[in-house]
Parts: sequence; structure tokens; C-alpha cells
Amino acid sequence: MQNRPASSRPGLWQRLPVIGRLLIAFWAVLLAGGAGAAAFLLHQQKPAVLAQVTPQSKPPLPAQPTSPARSSIVSTPAPKETTVTAAGTQAPAAPVPAKPADMTLPTAATTIPAKAVPPSPAGSSTAVTQQTLPPVVSSAASPSSLAASPPLLPTDKTAIAIVLQGFGYSDALTYDVLSRIPAPVAVGISPYVSNISDIIARAHASHREVYVTLPMQSAHPERVDEGPHALGYGNSAADDQRELEWCLSRAAGAEGLTDASENGDDQPGGGYATSPDFSPIASTISSRGLLYLAGSAQDGRRTRGMTATAWVDGDTDAATLDSRLAALLPQDGKPAKILLMVGPITPVMIDRLANWLKGPAAQNFVVVPPSAFADSGISNDQAANLSPPNPVAPL
Repeated sequence: MQNRPASSRPGLWQRLPVIGRLLIAFWAVLLAGGAGAAAFLLHQQKPAVLAQVTPQSKPPLPAQPTSPARSSIVSTPAPKETTVTAAGTQAPAAPVPAKPADMTLPTAATTIPAKAVPPSPAGSSTAVTQQTLPPVVSSAASPSSLAASPPLLPTDKTAIAIVLQGFGYSDALTYDVLSRIPAPVAVGISPYVSNISDIIARAHASHREVYVTLPMQSAHPERVDEGPHALGYGNSAADDQRELEWCLSRAAGAEGLTDASENGDDQPGGGYATSPDFSPIASTISSRGLLYLAGSAQDGRRTRGMTATAWVDGDTDAATLDSRLAALLPQDGKPAKILLMVGPITPVMIDRLANWLKGPAAQNFVVVPPSAFADSGISNDQAANLSPPNPVAPL
């Protein structure tokens, strides 16, 4: 019998087209990968569940005995610092001391109140105003405090008080004045300076008196514009009082007001300060405890304050400034009282004034604050001490 040859009929896999084979292989790989991923995730989820359950299975029993002791210490004001020490020694477990640490934060803040001042710029300005110059805390109390303990004037040397008008307009010039011109040289500030409260605080921090210009109609209103808040002949009494209150609000903390500005003294010869209408304004200023700094004796000051005896134009060259400063001192060498107004503030003026104040001429005079010359008005003997070499002249 002849043997039958083996069947050469292809199997099912071989009969499938190529697309069918690829599709079956794709699904096989996808199922295998999904099964492996599911097994991996299941393996990872079991420890996570255990980790979540583990802290709950251990309640914070060790912290229970320390709670009564800690609460008794907090209720006693004295041992608050011991509370922090006890918290560090009796609470080794990290999750438990979180609440006691929060409870002891106020204790740390109250222990060092002085060191908490510098980090806040806004708060530090007010703090410096009150701490570095205690007599200047408020506009109502500062001049009376100064009058209660006036500085002693020398008897063997000339006493000079200096006020720099136009302070605060320029940040660079403000810094130069504070860093190069020694105290107690005072400053005059316009009420129109936008950051006037900060400028006053900076001046007080360097131990300087501050005098804010009271805008008033000048003797020549056609040449000088005193701004929108000026007191003057065109206003009613109510208008003047309103503008005065505005200026007083801007001058909070200052030692006083002045009728002079960086442009000089423009009141003599018919200015508003020389008119009878200014009397109630002067009375209000005096009742607020503020000093009044008149630009010249011709202003007829009748209220408590000081009167300038000399002016130096700050907007000139170095040689002129040197000669005018040198001419301030009496030629006969006799002691005198000089209240010098300088303005406007310029880099050349700062440089020459700083050199003069530390030069050889400084051995013949003593710089005092303007309030050292305070009196009750022109009837006082201050008018007899006007500096003859430098008659008052507007800038």
C-alpha cells in the first residue's frame, strides 16, 4: 500500500492575514501590560493604606500628662520663658509640639518690643519721631516742652541759630543736609511738600527743629504766588481760618510756623503778616503751642516765637557764600545772638555751610536751636540783638 503524504494544509494562525495577526498581537500586549500595571498599583496601595492607618492607631497619649503642666505655666505671667524651655524638653514627638509652639509666639513678641521697631519702615518713622526727640511729639505740646527747659546760651561766645529753608524738595539734597550739616541746624519746610510727615520725621530723627511755612499773601502778590492755600486780603475770616487749619494739619509735629520761605521774606512793606487781620491768626498759632518764626523784625511779630536777624542767599557761588558767612560774626568780637535764615538749599550752599561750621571760625560761636531765642514778641530785647553786618534782605 502506498503511504499517504502528510497534509500540507496551513493552520489557523497561518491562514490569518497579516492585519489579523498584528491586531491579535496588539491586544495580547495591551492585556499583559494592563495586568502588570494593575498588579503594581495594587502592590503600591497596600503600604499607603497602612501608612494612613498607622498614625491613627497611635493616639498622642504621651502628650496628655504635659498638658496640665503647660496650661498652668501659661496662666502665670512670670515664667513664660520657661514654657518655651519645657516645650523643647518634654515634647520629643514631632506632631505633638505644634500647638504649644503656636501658643508661645505672643510671649516672644512681648519680650523684645524694642527690636521689633526697625523692620517696618512706616512704623519706624513714627517711633523715631517720638523716641529720638522727646519734646517733639505733637504740635500742641512740643513748644511748651521746649520753653520749659530752654537750652543755655553761652555768655562768652556768639550764639547762632540757623534755619535752612526749602528742605524736603529733593531727596538727594535732603540726604546731604542730614548727613553733612550738624544738628541743631533747623529746617524750614513748605506745606505743599507731598511727603511732609516723613520729612518732619527724618528731621526730628537727626535732632533738628522744624518750621513749616504759612502761605500768606506777600507785599507784592503780582510777583509771588503763594499757592492755593494762601491766607490773604481776598479771603474772608472764615477762609483764612480754614486755610490755617489746613496748614496746621500739614505741620503736625513741627515746632512752629514761619512767614518765610526758600524765596526769602516777602512780608515787610504790606504783607498779610503785617496787617491787623493777621492778629487772630497769630492768636490761634499761639494757642496751639506753636512758635512763630518771623522773617524779619519789620514783620511786627506780636506772638511768642523768634525773629530772623540775617539772611544768606543759598543760590549763589561758593566765594559769595564764604564771604557772607564770614561777615555774620560781629567785628568787635562781642557775643551776640544771630538767627540766620538760608535758602534755597543747593549743593554749593551745603558744602560751604558745612565747611564754615567746622572751620576755624567755629571757635567763635556756638550753634543753638532757634527755640533758644524764643520770646514774647518785638517788645522783648531780641530786637536789640539784630546783627548789624547783615541787614535782613529778601532773597
